[in-house]
Amino acid sequence: MKLAAKLAATVLLGALPSLVLADPKPRSAKPASPQRIAGIYAGKTDIWAEGCGGGIYYAPNQQARAWCGENSESLGAGEWTIDAQGSVCHQLSWYWPNGDQAGKSLGDQTCISHVVDRWGTVWRSWPNDPEWWPLAGKNSGIKKYSGMKKGYKFQSNVLGARSKLGL
Repeated sequence: MKLAAKLAATVLLGALPSLVLADPKPRSAKPASPQRIAGIYAGKTDIWAEGCGGGIYYAPNQQARAWCGENSESLGAGEWTIDAQGSVCHQLSWYWPNGDQAGKSLGDQTCISHVVDRWGTVWRSWPNDPEWWPLAGKNSGIKKYSGMKKGYKFQSNVLGARSKLGL
């Protein structure tokens, strides 16, 4: 159970961007449309900038897969959704080696809030974080969908861990 808590903490901390300075929520911000957020996340891997050398893949079919290089024999598997206010929520079950079988623990649901400012920049904020991080936009000075990489970047790692765990 301690490993699952460590993995969950690594995921949350690893998701925080390191190369971009955070700001308070833009005054003119409005909730981002679910369609726009789906276009940013679906079919992409959110690379975790801190810590573990991994990330989470948001499949177009609403499946989510996570892997962390620090715990390379473990993986997270679950689903993701977008609510009407543009928040992306995912809940993962974490699997790790536990003797002859895989250990499993359901992680907490995590929701990332998104807003759009008057210039069209999408901002996101993690749970219990007062800071907002620019994600994408024409005038943000950030490459399109910063931190999001097209495709399933850790697929071979997830498949390897899954095979070792007998899943």
